[in-house]
Amino acid sequence: MTQQHHLSTEIPQHTSTAEGAGGVTATDPRDGASCSDTMPSTQNGVTARLADYVSTIKFEDVPADVMAWAKWLVADNVACAMAGGQTGIAANFLDYHESHGGRPAAAVLGRSTRLPAPQAAAVNAYAATLLSFDDSFVRLGHPGTSVIPGAIAVAEELDRDGSELLAAIVAGYEISLRLGTAIRPSPERGADVLGLATWQIYGAASAVARLRRLSLESTRDVFGLTAQHAPVPFLRKFHGRPMAWLKNNYGWATMGAVTAGALAARGFAGSRDIFDGVTGFWRMAGSDRYDSAEMTRGLGSEFRLMRVGCKPYGCCRWLHPALDVLRALTAEQPIEPAKVSRIEIATFGEIVRDFAGKWPETIIEAQFHLPFLIALELLGRSSAAGLVESALAEPEARGLAAKISLLFLPGADDAFLERSLLPFRLKVMLTDGSVREGYAEIPGGAPGGPPFGPDEIARKFHVLVAPSVGASQAGRLLQALLDLETRSAREIAALAQPS
Repeated sequence: MTQQHHLSTEIPQHTSTAEGAGGVTATDPRDGASCSDTMPSTQNGVTARLADYVSTIKFEDVPADVMAWAKWLVADNVACAMAGGQTGIAANFLDYHESHGGRPAAAVLGRSTRLPAPQAAAVNAYAATLLSFDDSFVRLGHPGTSVIPGAIAVAEELDRDGSELLAAIVAGYEISLRLGTAIRPSPERGADVLGLATWQIYGAASAVARLRRLSLESTRDVFGLTAQHAPVPFLRKFHGRPMAWLKNNYGWATMGAVTAGALAARGFAGSRDIFDGVTGFWRMAGSDRYDSAEMTRGLGSEFRLMRVGCKPYGCCRWLHPALDVLRALTAEQPIEPAKVSRIEIATFGEIVRDFAGKWPETIIEAQFHLPFLIALELLGRSSAAGLVESALAEPEARGLAAKISLLFLPGADDAFLERSLLPFRLKVMLTDGSVREGYAEIPGGAPGGPPFGPDEIARKFHVLVAPSVGASQAGRLLQALLDLETRSAREIAALAQPS
C-alpha cells in the first residue's frame, strides 16, 4: 500500500520567479555579455543613486512591519554567531585574530573577548555562518551574515543607537539583494564561475557607510573601495574534499567592508562609478550579464528583506525541502529507522552531483551531505538541534544513509534555475512493502513554505544562545533586540557577552 503526503502536489508551472524578474538588457559587443547599462556614468548613474539611498535612509523611512522583521533577522543572526562561536573551529579563527592585538573596540558575540572593529566583525560573521543556521534568500546566499555582524561591530565602535543601526542594516539588505539579482550569471557562466561573498560584501559596506554618516560622495568612495576588498567567486571549488573551512568567506568580506568604510571616512577615494557601464563591478565579479535597472527597482518602497527566511535546520538551505518532507511524513505517521528498506530522493542536478558522495569528516562537510542529514532526521537527531562532530562516527547513521539514493527529477533544473525553487520528491520504502512519499519545493521559513516565524525563531534563539550566556541573560538579550530602536549598540554587545 502506498501512502502519500504532499506539501504540494506537482511541480507547478510558474510564470514569475520567486525573487523578481529581471529587466531588459542590451548586448555588449565586446564579448557577447549582456548589460543594460552601456552609457557613460554620470552623477545620476546607478552608483550615485544607490549612494543617495544609503546615505539618507532613516529609521522613520522604513515601514513598521519591515522594521519588525528586521529585528527578528538581527536576533536570529546574533544567535547564530553566539552558537557558532562556541565551536573549536571558531575558537581557532578567533585565536588568529586575537593574536594581532589592537584597540578592543567591539565585542566578540558569545565570548568575553573584544577586538578592533574589523576583526570583531570578521570573527562574528564567520561564527554566524559556521553552523549553517544563518538566514537565507534562495540562490542569493545568506544576506544577514554579510550585513549584521559588520554593522553591529561598527555601531558599537561609534556608539550608535539602535534606530540608526536598524536603518543601516535595512539598507545593507536592500543593496545586497538587488546587486545579487542584477549580476546573477547565466546558467552557463554560473556552472563555471559563482560566488556569494564576492558581491555580498556590499551589504556590510552599505551598512557601514550609513553608520559612519558619510556623504553621498564618500559613500560612492566606499562602494569603489569595497570592490578592491571583495573575495574572488570561488564556489565552484567548494564541493571538493576537504571542504574549505572558510565556507563563503563572509569573515574576510565583512572585514574588508568595515575597512573600506573606515578608509573612506579618512578621505580615501575609490571608483565612484563602480556599478556603472560595461566595465562595472558585474564584470569583476565574474558575471556575464547585468541588469542595471534591477539595482534601483523599488528601492525605498519595496523591501526585499521581507522575503528573507530564517532557517530551522543547521545545514545548507538548498536541502531544507527534503527535510521538510521527511518531517511532515513522520508527523503524519512515525517512520521506524529499522523498518526502512530504502529511500529515493529525486531533485535537481546540482544536489545529485555535489551533495552526497564521500562520508563527511567535519560538521562543515556534513551540512552539505543529504544522506547523512536525512539519516539523522530519521534517528531523531535532527540538524535543527545543531550538528555535532560525534554524529559523524555513529554506525547507525552510516547504515541508514547507505540506503538513500539521489536521483534526477525531470523538470527540476528548470524550476531551480528559472524560478529559484528547490524541488524534492522523497519516496520512503519500508520493509512491509508500504511506501511513503511527498514533495516540496520551497523551504520552511521562505515565503510560501512551511512556517518558521517569530515564535519559532524565539525558540531557536534560546537554544543557540543560552549555552554561552545562560537562560536568563538570553531572555534579556532577545527582548533588547526586539526593542532595538530604544537601545544602543553597546547595550546589545554587552548583553551578548558572558556576564
